[in-house]
Amino acid sequence: MRTLNDKTDNQMSKNTGKIAPPDAHKTTCSQASQPRYTSFNGYLREKFGARVYRVPIDAGFTCPNRDGTRALGGCTFCDDRGSGAPTINQVLSVKEQLLTGIDRIRRRFKAEKFLAYFQAFTNTYAPEAVLRSLYDVSLDHEDVVGICIGTRPDCLDDNVLDLLADYAKKTYVFLEVGLQTAHNKTLDLINRAHSAEEFFDSVERARKRNLTVATHLIFGLPGETREDMMETVRQIADIGLTAIKIHQLCVYKHTPMAVDYAMGKLPLLEEDEYVTLVCDALEMLPPDMVVMRLVAEGTREEIIAPEWCFEKSRIMGKIDQELERRGTRQGSKFVAKP
Repeated sequence: MRTLNDKTDNQMSKNTGKIAPPDAHKTTCSQASQPRYTSFNGYLREKFGARVYRVPIDAGFTCPNRDGTRALGGCTFCDDRGSGAPTINQVLSVKEQLLTGIDRIRRRFKAEKFLAYFQAFTNTYAPEAVLRSLYDVSLDHEDVVGICIGTRPDCLDDNVLDLLADYAKKTYVFLEVGLQTAHNKTLDLINRAHSAEEFFDSVERARKRNLTVATHLIFGLPGETREDMMETVRQIADIGLTAIKIHQLCVYKHTPMAVDYAMGKLPLLEEDEYVTLVCDALEMLPPDMVVMRLVAEGTREEIIAPEWCFEKSRIMGKIDQELERRGTRQGSKFVAKP
């Protein structure tokens, strides 16, 4: 799943109803004196002292649940772009994607520095020499201050983590390990072809190497209850993650889920239900965990449903309003493990 620019959610001002600047420091939709959650834009600006944006890249990888190594067909929610941003031109080389992406984002958002974001498919699923060559190319630009790498927990052997740890000694490395849910029954149902145990093991081994780690969760996966989703949040809340992405299940065209949806077999979350779930989750997360995303969005050329995913700013506003109504914020109900 992705957003159009796959960056921290822009926030809406409570006072004006306008979109806040994308580099606003640790803001939420509300302009209250105390932020209600920790934004990715604020985190990056604080870390680098500049306006930093990620440049999405498709480096030509696949996934072990697509090529038959573990399964075939890929995740049932994932389309043929492998969750890559629609701005990616897959015909271009990694270097060309980086340069064109930097130019586009610099002009549109006045960005000053950039992170090369290996986004599409599984970006550690190759021999070390191949990974090193791709990562090196992406770092060969004076305004690139680091790399972000999206991957799966079953593609993080110790040798790969050692490679990433080597890079982390000389540049910024942000490792995004997809989970979606901590329930193996659901992981099997959506053809993830890895277990929750593999996820927790990969995070533990990455943290031992002092790597910065984030994860992704999807709310509204088939068969999951509110308690199932909150149990996933509880399980990942205190394992040393730096950041998290949460988003609703979206139905992309030409996916197995699109078939189920057309047949009436895939109920989706209503927007108010989703807002409540997000606020419940934020309250349970550590107050300093960076929130990278709270709503997925895309284009009508890609997404079939839900209809409300095309109104991201409005949903973000409702999330903030609900937190204000409750008088709570991120971490209000966080309980560290003994």
